[in-house]
Amino acid sequence: MPTSEFIELVKKIKKEGKGIKMSKRDLIWCFDSYEKRTSGNVWRINEYLKSEKMIIVPSFQGGWIDEEIELKEKDKAKIKNAKSDCEEHTTEFDPISRLSILEAASKIPVSISRDADLEKAYHLLWTNDFSQIPVMNNDRDILGVIGWKSIAKGLIAKKKSNCVKDFMNDDFKILSSETPLFDAIREVIKSGVIFVQDKERKIRGPITPFDLNEEFIEQIEPYILLEQIENFLRLILHNKIVLEDIIKLLFKDDTERKIESISDMNFGEYLVVIRNVEMWEALALPFVRADFINELDIIRKIRNGVMHFHPDKISNYELITLRKMSNFLMDYNKNC
Repeated sequence: MPTSEFIELVKKIKKEGKGIKMSKRDLIWCFDSYEKRTSGNVWRINEYLKSEKMIIVPSFQGGWIDEEIELKEKDKAKIKNAKSDCEEHTTEFDPISRLSILEAASKIPVSISRDADLEKAYHLLWTNDFSQIPVMNNDRDILGVIGWKSIAKGLIAKKKSNCVKDFMNDDFKILSSETPLFDAIREVIKSGVIFVQDKERKIRGPITPFDLNEEFIEQIEPYILLEQIENFLRLILHNKIVLEDIIKLLFKDDTERKIESISDMNFGEYLVVIRNVEMWEALALPFVRADFINELDIIRKIRNGVMHFHPDKISNYELITLRKMSNFLMDYNKNC
């Protein structure tokens, strides 16, 4: 059995998440004051380490007895950063989609100063095709908003001024970039426009219903394309291969999985069938087998990433790849 001091040492390592270095001799001495690496001593140490989910690096079982080793906890499963595939601590991982993920939430707004002439406002609104713009004298504060509607109201009220400050209104909302996305969406729908305050308290945006439409069309398109690709693959397999042969290929070691049609299969299973030489011949496809399989494997990898439901959009290259494959399979199925 290990000494009470060693047990406390293990508790400290688990609590702090940091390994501790010692010599092999010191490690062995922590187990009933043994100094030799007999088979019995080694077994006792390894069993204890195994029960506590601890490891020794490098192994203490061979080499110089006074060589330095590190006692540490076994690696635990961690979340990966979707952008870089690097492991993250849970304190850095945010499970909530925030307003900051929208592209418009990072844009520097086109603004106008409060003392500018109305002609300047007309020009900015017209050339940018905006309905309204913020009135700002610095990048952290919005004094008001001026737009076609507020100008029209001022003209109807027969205001004699030609200055922006006399035609602006305070009908706007500023949300933190950390606002949960769905809360922000509700506010955009309710208010028509919001501005965003980033972590440096600088104003970004605006975000309008148009921005939401554009954003979510981009988010949804990969799912639609993947569904189309899978449907086209179903058509390619339809009525070409005996169902029993597919079941034998896919589920020879899985007696619980049942399929009654091609529609019951998933993308990976389509790929397994198409890879099989005999089934490829039965399909009689006019493609280069190696190239087609490689292209489908690329689609499979993109699909796996999309199905993680991460709010970040897929890359432009991946989106183009999905579009090309969908169009290619559409053309083939139209003309085959």
